[in-house]
Amino acid sequence: MIMTSHVSSMKNNGNLKIHRAGWIIIDAHTIIDNGYIEVENGKINGVYKGRPKQKYFDHGPGVLMPPLVNAHLHLELSALKNMVPFNKKFRSWVQSLLEKRSALKEIDLIAAARKEARTLVQQGNLYIADISTLGIGQAILNGININGILFNEYLGSDTSLLFTQKTDTLSTSLAGHAPHSTSPSLLQWLKKESYAAQLPFSIHVAESDDETQFINDKKGSWADFLASRRIDFSSWDIGNKTPVAYIHKLGILGPSTLAVHMLNVSDKDIQIIANTKTKVCLCPRSNFNLHDKLPDIDALLKHSIAPALGTDSLASCDTLNILDEMEFIKKRYPNISDETLFCMGTLNGAKALGLDHLTGTLSQGKKAHFIYRSTNATNKKHLIERIVTNE
Repeated sequence: MIMTSHVSSMKNNGNLKIHRAGWIIIDAHTIIDNGYIEVENGKINGVYKGRPKQKYFDHGPGVLMPPLVNAHLHLELSALKNMVPFNKKFRSWVQSLLEKRSALKEIDLIAAARKEARTLVQQGNLYIADISTLGIGQAILNGININGILFNEYLGSDTSLLFTQKTDTLSTSLAGHAPHSTSPSLLQWLKKESYAAQLPFSIHVAESDDETQFINDKKGSWADFLASRRIDFSSWDIGNKTPVAYIHKLGILGPSTLAVHMLNVSDKDIQIIANTKTKVCLCPRSNFNLHDKLPDIDALLKHSIAPALGTDSLASCDTLNILDEMEFIKKRYPNISDETLFCMGTLNGAKALGLDHLTGTLSQGKKAHFIYRSTNATNKKHLIERIVTNE
């Protein structure tokens, strides 16, 4: 049985601590056997071979590695696990999700989400980008030893609870739900405010056929759905565009923007993302469950785009563990190397959230956050393979 344990330097109280393991993954391409991590004041001093003179904590024959980064999830939907069928059309799935969520009390939504957040930490997902539409993200994550970005997400034209806060632990930023559900003026305002705060901006984009049709001609089932929700889109300047081209015209794209899903995209769309240096987060299991379709990861990599990974929510996916996402990708994308896949679940996520100065690798000067997996391996290649296949 493979066990994952969370190792944090937060309890070191400024004292020098040394951690040993059979393997240490500094990054996907830098791995040492029988290694030691020296930690002081919550940061990594260095990683080396050779038994130190000081006392050290021996984790065992397994591997110490960078924490997993879940760059897109909706913890507040955790209570909906197994309540919303995956095999509906996108609009029907959204309608069912909203109905099921509205039938639950806020206290129950928070309790289920906090349980899942603790599970994430136990599984080694120590950095996350949590999306909250209900404004309960702080209540969910309060007191839980998890890092990353809490995105308050906006639909329609509502700007209530608009605020940002940047910290080295859990920052608060802004997200537009999607180009087909958030007004263009609000999207531009949210991007402007998050950029001014030097924080990332997140948006779902090119996720569904309904979105693609609506952005192209303002018609279809999604137009009917917005009307039923009393969201007035009559003034939105859309039409004859793809979702990516539309938000590019609005000035939304750029290095501090995280485009989530990127499922229905053309090669021209991908080129726009590459040219603007926009970050990308993929949620393949959710895409497969809801749309019976997968993102073209090979095309993204061909354009030198380094995608991060997310899991979306338990309303569209079985688990929130990035290791499960990596295992899924490994089985369906034979051309992706294990090293690339490992980066997608660690360093790429850190870069997507603007946190690669703190985490993503076990390099000198980064936060001493790392996880231990009791994975047995015969060599470095075998080690990475066992991690991305979740063995």
